[in-house]
Amino acid sequence: MNLYIESIEGGSYLAATGLDASRTLVRDKTSRPKTFHCLNEIKDHFNSEEFEHVWLRQSTPYEEMVGQSQIPDALELEIDWHR
Repeated sequence: MNLYIESIEGGSYLAATGLDASRTLVRDKTSRPKTFHCLNEIKDHFNSEEFEHVWLRQSTPYEEMVGQSQIPDALELEIDWHR
C-alpha cells in the first residue's frame, strides 16, 4: 500500500492510501475529506502504518494566474517517510 499526499491551496494537505488508481481518500468522522496542516500531522495520523512508497504531489496555480493556456503537470515526487 502507498500513501499519496496532495498539497492544496492554503497550506493544507489531503491524504489517500492505496495503489495508483484505487486510492481511498482519508476522511474525518463526518465523511468529509480530512485536511492536515503539515506532514508531521500526517505522520502522527499514520504512526502505526507501513507504506511501500509515499508520494507528495504539489500543484501551483501560477501558470493559470499569469494566463498560460497550457498548465504543466503537478510536481509529484517520492519522499522519505522514515521517522
